[in-house]
Amino acid sequence: MQLFSSWTGSDFLLFYIMLLGFSVAAAWWIPAKLRSAGRRSESADAEDVALLVNGRARYADSIIADLFARGGLNDYGGGKLFVCDAGVPASPAGRALLALREPFSRRQANRMLAIHASRTLARLRREGLMVKVEELSRLRWLSIMPFAALVLLGLYRQRAGSALGEATGYLVILLCLTVVLAVVRFIKFDARTVEGIAIVNHMRVQSSRLRRAPMADEAAMAVALFGTGVLVGTPWEPVHSMRHQGRSDSGSSDGGSDGGSGDGGCGGCGG
Repeated sequence: MQLFSSWTGSDFLLFYIMLLGFSVAAAWWIPAKLRSAGRRSESADAEDVALLVNGRARYADSIIADLFARGGLNDYGGGKLFVCDAGVPASPAGRALLALREPFSRRQANRMLAIHASRTLARLRREGLMVKVEELSRLRWLSIMPFAALVLLGLYRQRAGSALGEATGYLVILLCLTVVLAVVRFIKFDARTVEGIAIVNHMRVQSSRLRRAPMADEAAMAVALFGTGVLVGTPWEPVHSMRHQGRSDSGSSDGGSDGGSGDGGCGGCGG
């Protein structure tokens, strides 16, 4: 006897939509309950925070904003910056940019900073603010299991319906939607531990003023926490323009996948 053989197509569609809602909730609930607690850290600097918030893209933005605001970089035009004072005190990542002799785009800056971002990410994992690689993989797969089970159920019903000559177009659309949600959930995954999330939330509350009026020595943390939009209307707005110029040149967002989206994130991308 076939499963759901007594159900009409409409009955099953309503049942599937209900299960899809439960699957979405479960996909966010599972990692929220199973992610590591991590360890409390009070020493997170702007580079750490930037990676925690939105991965490599925010990491690069924060370093560039810091160097620009303190006079190490200036606007070259066309979405590029150039080094105007290589002697500005900077972190190892900042010094990598200050060593450039030619004007550079944001994409070039990302490449220059990639190894530094990877080292910072590894340290954040050791310090308990980001989940370990093996845990990240496990949580990702667990989070899409509800979608996988639902797809199998939907495919079974779709094949059975087709064999009986039923119209299954709406079910196929729902199956495609389920697959898309699973892919989005897998890619946009928050790779922070509970403490990593808590530290960012705490700093955003404590530093809310930076949204409105960051000083030169606060530009790095302001961008790390809130993005380059906080620089609009300041003398450092070219950093914001450079980011969006780089996005249009590459044809896609520069959003990172180390923080909120995992090493895989986006700190701000969910569960």
